[in-house]
Amino acid sequence: MPRVTRKGQVTIPQQIRLLMRIKSGDEIVFEVEQAKVILSKKKASVDNLTKYVGFLSHLHGKESDEIVDALRGDVHDYSD
Repeated sequence: MPRVTRKGQVTIPQQIRLLMRIKSGDEIVFEVEQAKVILSKKKASVDNLTKYVGFLSHLHGKESDEIVDALRGDVHDYSD
């Protein structure tokens, strides 16, 4: 069983990380209910997406193939 470090850290066992699909960088939430602590993976929210609103606005009105080409960049960028 994991032990608490001096900094108050605990390693989540691999089996639980796999079961909950927790990976490095994910945010988790601790909730206390009665005498139990519930660990859950923080769900993505609309707030997380707001920084991307308007990111592709300069491509408004373009066809999907034009948007894909713009995102991929110039074909010459990938040559030797």
